[in-house]
Amino acid sequence: METLTVNIFGTEYKIKTDKEGEYLLKIAKRVDEKMQEIYRLYPHPSTTKIAVLACLNFVDEFLQKERWVKEKLELLSKKMDAAL
Repeated sequence: METLTVNIFGTEYKIKTDKEGEYLLKIAKRVDEKMQEIYRLYPHPSTTKIAVLACLNFVDEFLQKERWVKEKLELLSKKMDAAL
């Protein structure tokens, strides 16, 4: 396990991880970028509100990708059934 220091939206966080360090740094960078993006659009909310909006954005992106994968798997399954 290693401890890495990352900077997200101007605050440093020490994070212990058993994952590859570069992976954690990539995640932290993406979170920081999303929070900066939201701040540029809505510069007056608190850091907490910006963090919540960033989380909502990430979950929305995840669910959209999850739905897309499910649709593709269902389509593939139907094609395989039709071929048999």
